[in-house]
Amino acid sequence: MFGFLMGTACLVGLVWVIRGGRALGGCGPRSHRFRDHDGRSGHGARAFSRWLFERLDTTPGQERVIRSAIDDLVDQGHAAKRELEESRKDVARAMRADSFDAEAMGEAFAKHDVVLSSMRKAAVESLARTHEALDERQRQRLAEMIDAGIGRRWRGPYRSYS
Repeated sequence: MFGFLMGTACLVGLVWVIRGGRALGGCGPRSHRFRDHDGRSGHGARAFSRWLFERLDTTPGQERVIRSAIDDLVDQGHAAKRELEESRKDVARAMRADSFDAEAMGEAFAKHDVVLSSMRKAAVESLARTHEALDERQRQRLAEMIDAGIGRRWRGPYRSYS
């Protein structure tokens, strides 16, 4: 009987470890996720923006402007990723040829330059819109968070920015 109970406890522990601690209440190694005041949690950009808005104490109007800026930047990033996937195919095509096609590689790098230029432009526009939306105190707080490494310091709900 004791062996049956011990085996069951070990099985439950194994399931808990495999699921990242979420099977028994969310206190395992992968349960440190962004949480907002409603108790919703997640790992994505929305969860991170909720966490950021809470730290900056933003108004709903400011949140709409900042989310719009973030969404525009993310959309530009997706477009850049698609273009870079095409350049991977260009490199493969150049390698398949009998002789290496340096001209095709030059065209691929020219495409990269265009993509990076559009990403820089989108980043500057998004940061400018965010700067306009925030007041002086919020801008200083955001600048401190960026300077300290906004993503590096995230250590879970109990050890994050105050």
